[in-house]
Amino acid sequence: MNISRFCSVLCRQTIIRSQIYDPHGLFTRKTIIRPLILRHSSDNRRQVSTIEAESKTKRSPSLIYKLLKKIPFLNVERHRIAGSAYFLYESIADGLDYMSFMEKYELPDTFYSWFVLTELHIWMLSARAMAEDEDGHILRNSLVEALWTDVAKRTQKLGQVNPAAMRVQIKDLSEQLQAAFIAYDEGLQSDDIVLAGAIWRRMYQMQYTSPHHIEDIVRYIRKHMTLLDNLSLDQITSVTPVKWEMAIRV
Repeated sequence: MNISRFCSVLCRQTIIRSQIYDPHGLFTRKTIIRPLILRHSSDNRRQVSTIEAESKTKRSPSLIYKLLKKIPFLNVERHRIAGSAYFLYESIADGLDYMSFMEKYELPDTFYSWFVLTELHIWMLSARAMAEDEDGHILRNSLVEALWTDVAKRTQKLGQVNPAAMRVQIKDLSEQLQAAFIAYDEGLQSDDIVLAGAIWRRMYQMQYTSPHHIEDIVRYIRKHMTLLDNLSLDQITSVTPVKWEMAIRV
């Protein structure tokens, strides 16, 4: 991957409407995003099937099944998937070697670094889940919900913090998470150059870093997306958590 092509960038503006987290609930907010689109050759373009819908040959669910799914306490599968999302989140928060990531890729040992690393792994699971229609939406939303629950607990451990300022910061993180998911999705559907640009902007905040670090992270993402793509939703939500292993430079 030619990381030096970072220098060739175009800017465009996108307006999205996204759900924003707030300690008092969720609300919809219009956000202006200006991602950097990097020029690249179509020869290196790679489409990933994880964002595509399931096969159209699937049998449509019966009317009774649809009605039962609308009754919360009868929708056992919905609760099972939501519960599995918390186990998957724990596989990230407890199973990921954050310190090794920060040291290897020269990320500062801060709350922001913890957040963007956690966010990246939640996005990978979410990108795979979105190929599963309604069940995938449940899994994705539950993963994000688990993240905000954990963020709230971690901020409480910081001691005396201005509640109003903390609410503003969490709302900002929520907006940034939505924008990061869009940028990562674009990179996943495009090529390594676009994905690398999204990583550089989000994780390194457009500051200088070794191109090899970004190249390794791109390889890490591609590797785990391939692994997730080869698993069914039942396998992903099984008792055995997903294992996150850092890429080894050859």
